[in-house]
Amino acid sequence: MAKARRFFEEDIRAGQEQVEIRGEEFIHIKKVLRLEVGSPVILLNGKGLELTGVIEAFNKDSALVKVEASSEKAGESSVSVTLLQALLKGDKPELIVQKATELGAARIIFYTNERTVPAPAADKIAGKLERLRRIAIEAVKQCERSVLPAIDLVSYDEALALCGDDRGVILYACETKNSLKKSLSFLAGGKGICLLVGPEGGFTEDEVGRAVAAGFVTAGLGRRILRSETAAIAALAIVQYEFGDME
Repeated sequence: MAKARRFFEEDIRAGQEQVEIRGEEFIHIKKVLRLEVGSPVILLNGKGLELTGVIEAFNKDSALVKVEASSEKAGESSVSVTLLQALLKGDKPELIVQKATELGAARIIFYTNERTVPAPAADKIAGKLERLRRIAIEAVKQCERSVLPAIDLVSYDEALALCGDDRGVILYACETKNSLKKSLSFLAGGKGICLLVGPEGGFTEDEVGRAVAAGFVTAGLGRRILRSETAAIAALAIVQYEFGDME
């Protein structure tokens, strides 16, 4: 039997026996993948619910899926990780969202500070976040997660406050004594992890001080200086290896 293709349908609910797929996902089913009646599919709502079924009919602008089974939070990590990421230039935020989603991040929060690129104009922020959300949706479908990570853009101090009771770790290139692995050894049971990654120019001393005052510990990633996007990906992989499901 062919492998079931995955599609994002935000409004599905548990207990449905049939789902009608319209819009972009229908076009993808019909004109791109050219699926046929009887093709297996998996529908996810980005909140943990997945419905498994088969295409039972096509209409002019929709596909009807017969639901055969449901599941909750398939493909999700056992550790909740928040990535607090400095806003970078160009298409680097798109890369970070894609890879952080694949690596199981629960939240991807971009922030601005002294050395980041400026935040988009107020009338463009919603469009930027929607583009990042669409990239996350495609990544969730590809990597077989069931929960869409939350994505936002805030100030530096707002990002620090979002950590709450989670274990906060600031990746700091000048930290030579405390490694990320060592800092994670202090993780209290049941708490999540917040990884704070700086901009291309690094953190200022004041920003490091504010993070430490907010409860973050400084940690290094070895002798080599990594680009911001590389540091984010490496740190997420390390956390998932140590506490998550990358065994």
